[in-house]
Amino acid sequence: MNRRKAIGSLFLLAGAGAAAWSGIRLRRLYSTPELEKLKAHQTLITELAETIIPATDTPGAKAAGVSPFIIRMIEDCTPKKEQNRFIMGLDEVEAYASQHYGHSFVRCTIEQREVIAGHFERRDRPYKGIAGKISHKVLGDSFFMIMKKYTVIGYCTSMEGATRGLAFDYVPGHYAGSVRLKPGQKAWATE
Repeated sequence: MNRRKAIGSLFLLAGAGAAAWSGIRLRRLYSTPELEKLKAHQTLITELAETIIPATDTPGAKAAGVSPFIIRMIEDCTPKKEQNRFIMGLDEVEAYASQHYGHSFVRCTIEQREVIAGHFERRDRPYKGIAGKISHKVLGDSFFMIMKKYTVIGYCTSMEGATRGLAFDYVPGHYAGSVRLKPGQKAWATE
């Protein structure tokens, strides 16, 4: 067998393997999601949300009760491919925590949780340009992007987040398009 034929066969085999792997992954994304796993991972979702918006002098995501909101949004308002990515992402968080720290994410320290969240935020950062548009169209939002989005929406629309985390104005006055904030002033929010 000559060298060109061998190299061509090698490239063909590698291409077939990559196509098969991609096909299996796409099939997993477009299959029926196992939504019952969300209830089983509720404490993980709660602790991940608390890592994203921790309690300081204002209540955190756990006090605002965002995990039922996140689960409801995933079940009712998220496309199937993003539901699957979210559920696979939760499993990957648990696997990463047990591989690097020897126990589940819920049992990790705050510093370890921040390291894990930082890893997944860097990993799930969207591509730029046309590659990002194609990836978003085919695969949907990534796990950590979905988690952050629903955590922030759930927090800002909760009673705790809107009244104590943000400067809530029950009856807003006139419209002011550009207002300078004073040092330490909270952002403004309405329901």
